[in-house]
Amino acid sequence: MIDDIISILRKRRVALGLTQSAVAESAGNSQNYYSKIEQGKLDPRLSTLQDVARALSLEVMLVPRELVDTVNALAGRGAAPEERPLFSAEPD
Repeated sequence: MIDDIISILRKRRVALGLTQSAVAESAGNSQNYYSKIEQGKLDPRLSTLQDVARALSLEVMLVPRELVDTVNALAGRGAAPEERPLFSAEPD
């Protein structure tokens, strides 16, 4: 699970054209510390993940397990094209 989160953070940072230093500074961490997060060399605290996510205009949320498939389908993740919503706030 943490590997999935790290992958999402890394992809978002790259998509936004941000450096590790910029994200780290915005999240209140050093570039070295953030680099270790992206490399999977440390297990960050939830509060750190929240700070990093917010620096990337993301939000960490807890979703009841029985609703995970529904949330993923609404977000268009992991769903076949015919199962995705007809609209999305984010471009594909």
